[in-house]
Amino acid sequence: MRWPFAKGPEPTPQPPLEPIRIYTDDGVFAGSVSTEGQRLTDILQHHDELSFLPEGADRDREAAWVLLPTVKTLFIVPPPHESPPEHKQPRDRQEVTLNIGAYRITGTAHLRPGLERDVYLRSTQPYLPLTTATVMRADGSSATAFDVVIVNLRWAEFVET
Repeated sequence: MRWPFAKGPEPTPQPPLEPIRIYTDDGVFAGSVSTEGQRLTDILQHHDELSFLPEGADRDREAAWVLLPTVKTLFIVPPPHESPPEHKQPRDRQEVTLNIGAYRITGTAHLRPGLERDVYLRSTQPYLPLTTATVMRADGSSATAFDVVIVNLRWAEFVET
């Protein structure tokens, strides 16, 4: 016999969802992602697909989640993330401007010392985070500032300034 006040197992709490905005040639997709404490740059570097929940969709419906091939992304506005001090490494800061798809992005790249903007960078780090970034349409029609933008270097062209 089961007592009416007996407790069953506690449900496992779902990981928190964090806001994300994904830019592709097909459009801009706003929604949420579960990073489980990882940096989004690390997720992009090690996975071929990014699972995200479009804005307004029910997280409990498995079919609501979208798998987006990471190669299709132009750039992403990731959720906020603060790396623990023990993971922070010395970086050279370099202002860069990139043309990517129908956009021009200007921001600060945090590069390993001695690493320059070249083919080597593209092969070792296909996703480059830029801080204090400004994203504008290539035609100059609008500009938006973001704390961080992660650029897919497969589609980017560096602009000399």
